[in-house]
Amino acid sequence: MCELKRALDAKGNSVLEMPTGTGKTVTLFSLITSYQWAHPELGRLVYCTRTVPEMSKAVEELRKVIDFRVEVLAKELDAGSEAPKGLAAGHILAVGLSARRNMCVHPEVSKEGDRERVDEMCRQLTAPWTREKKTASCVHFEKYESALGQQSQLLDTGIYTIEDLRVKGMDKEYGWCPYYAARRLIQASSVVVLNYQYVLDPKVSLASSLGGAPSLPGGKMRAGGLSSIEPSIVVFDEAHNIDDVCIESLSVKLNRQRLDQSSGNLTRLGNEIERVKKEDASRLQEEYKRLVQGLRQAGQIDEAMADQLQSPVLPEDLVSEAIPGNIRRAEHFIALLRRIVNFCRRYLHVERAQCEGPLSICHKLEEDAEVDSKSLKFCHERLRSLLNTLQVSNLEEFTPITKVADFVTLLGTYSQGFTIIVDPYPEAQGIYDPTLILRCLDASIAIRPVLKRYQSVVLTSGTISPLEMYPKILGMSNVVATESFSITMERKCLCPLIVTHGPDQVPISSRFSLREDPSVVQNYGSLLEQLVQTVPDGLVLPAAGHRHGLYINLVLSRSVCFFTSYRYLEQVLEKWYETGVISRVLKHKLLFIETADVVATTYALNLYRQACDSGQGAVFLSVARGKVAEGIDFDRHYGRCVVLFGVPFQYTLSRELRARLEFLRQHYDIKESEFLNFDAMRQASQCLGRVIRSKRDYGVMIFADQRYARSDKRSKIPDWIRHFLEPGHVFMASDLAVEAAGNFLLQMSQPFEEKTGVGASVLTPQALQELQAEGSKASDSKEMEKSAIFAPPLKRLKLNLSTPPDPPSSNLDAVSKQIW
Repeated sequence: MCELKRALDAKGNSVLEMPTGTGKTVTLFSLITSYQWAHPELGRLVYCTRTVPEMSKAVEELRKVIDFRVEVLAKELDAGSEAPKGLAAGHILAVGLSARRNMCVHPEVSKEGDRERVDEMCRQLTAPWTREKKTASCVHFEKYESALGQQSQLLDTGIYTIEDLRVKGMDKEYGWCPYYAARRLIQASSVVVLNYQYVLDPKVSLASSLGGAPSLPGGKMRAGGLSSIEPSIVVFDEAHNIDDVCIESLSVKLNRQRLDQSSGNLTRLGNEIERVKKEDASRLQEEYKRLVQGLRQAGQIDEAMADQLQSPVLPEDLVSEAIPGNIRRAEHFIALLRRIVNFCRRYLHVERAQCEGPLSICHKLEEDAEVDSKSLKFCHERLRSLLNTLQVSNLEEFTPITKVADFVTLLGTYSQGFTIIVDPYPEAQGIYDPTLILRCLDASIAIRPVLKRYQSVVLTSGTISPLEMYPKILGMSNVVATESFSITMERKCLCPLIVTHGPDQVPISSRFSLREDPSVVQNYGSLLEQLVQTVPDGLVLPAAGHRHGLYINLVLSRSVCFFTSYRYLEQVLEKWYETGVISRVLKHKLLFIETADVVATTYALNLYRQACDSGQGAVFLSVARGKVAEGIDFDRHYGRCVVLFGVPFQYTLSRELRARLEFLRQHYDIKESEFLNFDAMRQASQCLGRVIRSKRDYGVMIFADQRYARSDKRSKIPDWIRHFLEPGHVFMASDLAVEAAGNFLLQMSQPFEEKTGVGASVLTPQALQELQAEGSKASDSKEMEKSAIFAPPLKRLKLNLSTPPDPPSSNLDAVSKQIW
C-alpha cells in the first residue's frame, strides 16, 4: 500500500480501487493503524461503511489486526522486562456506531421494529424535561449519566462491535445505554466505524465530534466549527456511489399531503406556544434572549436534543450571525412558516412540469409571501430552537414542517448547485400528484466540510473506475494517489465474456429501439436456457479405497442475472412466459425474482440460498441499482455465473438527471455521454463484482449487450476484471459464450493444490519473512554494485537529498515494518 502511505505522508487525499475479496479492509486497517502508532500526533481513523453487516465485518477485521499487533509486540520484548499494558502494548479503543434501533437494550423500546418509533420512545424517556418530572426514565440512560458524572472512561481499551456494546449495556457491571455510550466513546477512540450518513448527511452529522485527538469520555464534548485542518483520516469504503449519497442528503421532496400535514404541525405549535405563554412565559423570553446573541448560541439550548436536529450545511460566516428580528418571536416565526406553506401550495398548482433556480423561487417568495430571503437561511435552526423550548419529544410527528424548514433553508443559503422541479405526474402513471423537488446537483457541497476539516480522505471500492471522475465531481483537491490495483492469482479464476449477438447473428441489446424486438428477447432467453443446463459446480470427490481421481459433479447451476430496471425485467419475463422459456428453465432449477418490496426480496434470497445449499440449484433474477446489486454477496457456490442483460443506464428523460447533466457540463466540463457511460459502467461493475468475494472464489461474468464491446464501455471496466478479458471473448455469440463458460468451469473444477512459500497467491507469515529476506538481499547487492561503480556521483547526490524519515523503532509491529 505504498500509494496510500504516500498520500498520508503528503497529508492529501486518495482514490484507490482494490479488487473485492482480496483483503482490502485488512490492508487499510493495517497500514493506517500502524501509521497512527508511528505518528502519535495523528488523530483518529473514521471508517465509513454503508450497512450494519459491513460495519460488523470491518470491526471484526480490525480486531484481528490489533490482536496480531499485540502478539508481535509481546514477542519483541526483552527477556525479563515487564510487559506493558493498554495503549503501550499496542491496544487501541475502537467502537462501532449505528442507529438507536440497532443498539437499544431497553426491554420495551428494543422490541419495536420501526426506526422512527424507537427514536420517539427513546426521546420520551431521555429528554431533560421528562427526567426532571420523573414521570418515566430509562435505567440504562441514567447509568450512562451517572458514569459521566463520575468522570468514568466507560470502557477500557479494546475493539467493540455494536453487539459487544449491547452486551455491555445488558451487563449489570456496566448497564449504560450502548447508543449514548458509543456517541461519547467516539471522543476517546482511535478508530470509529460508522455509517456514511453520520459524516455526510447534515441532518444526522457527527462531524463536529469526530475530529481532533482522542479525549476522555467523561470530559465535555467540544462544539463544531473548527477552523484548522484536523489530523484525522476518513475512509469511505464502497465509495462508488458516494456522489449519489451526497446529493440525496441535500435533496428535499414536498407534495400536497406533506404540506397539509405541515399546516397541522403549525396549528399544533401555535396552540403549544399559547399554552406555554400562560404557564411558563419565561421559557419563551429566555429563548428570545439567546436568539439575539446569535445562531450558534441558540443552537446549543440542549445538547442531547440538538443532536437530533442538525441543520443543513451552512457557511461558517452564517452561524455567527444573529437571528433576524422578524422570526425571533415564536408567534412571528409560526406566521412566516404558514405563509411559506401556503406559497408552496399555490406553487404546486401546475399542469405541466417546470424547472427553476433558487434565486427565481426566492424572488417569488419575496413578492407573493412577503418573506425576506435572509430569513429563509435560519428557518431550520429557528425551528430546532422552538421545538427545544416547547420541550417536544415526539419529533417524528413534526417531520413534515421540518422538511419545509429544510427546503427553505437550503433555498435561501445556496444560489447555485440546486434546482427546483415541479412535476405534476412524478410516477409517470397518469396520476395527478404534483411534487415539489429541491434537487441538489453538486455533490461537492455535502462532502466539502469533510474535505476541509480532515487531513486525509480516502475513497476506496472494488468497482470505482474510472478513478479520475470522482475527484472532479466531488471537488477533491490535493489528490495525491489515484490507483487501480490488480489481483494476483495462482490460476485464472475470472472468466469475463462479452456477448454481442445470438446464434442467428441478430445483435442483442437493451437499448430502447431494440427492447421490444422479439428476436432480442428470444436470444436472451436462449442464453439463460443454455446456461442453466451447462454451468457446472465442480467438486473434487475422493472415492474410498481408490486413488484421488477426477470427478465432476454436474449439479444445477447457481446463477445470478441482472436487468437494467424493474420495468424491463417485467417486460422480458412476460415474453419469456408466453414463449415457454420460464417453463423450460423451471425443469432444471428454481427461479427467484427481486421485487421492490424489501421483505419479499429478503425472503426470496433466503430460499435461493437454501436451494443452493441443498444441491438443487437456482437462478436469481435481479435489478441493477437495486438492493441485491448493492449489498448482497453471492460468494462460493451461491454464484458461479452472473449475467448482466443490457447496460444499466439511468432514465435519460428524468428531469432531475437532465438538470444534473446540464450542471456538470457547465461547471465541470463533463459531457453528457461521458457521465452517463461512467455511471452505467460503475453500476455494471458493481453487479458483476457480486460473484467474486475472495481469492479462492471463481466465476463467470457475462456482459450480454453489444455495446460492451465498444471501447468507451470496455475501457471503464475495472482493471482487475479487464485483465482477464481475452481478445477472443469480446465479440461472442451466445452459444459460443455458453461453451466457453462450460470449459472454464470444467477447468476450475479440477484438483488443484495451492502453492506455499514464496510465489504463492496467499502468503503465510513464514513465506512473508522469506520474501522480505530475499528482497533485502537483492537491494543490498544492488547498492553494492552502485557504490562500486558510481561512488563519487552517488555521494554528491545524497548530499542534495532531503533527510529521509527515521526508521521505525524496534517496538513497531510487523505491519508497520512492512510499510517502511
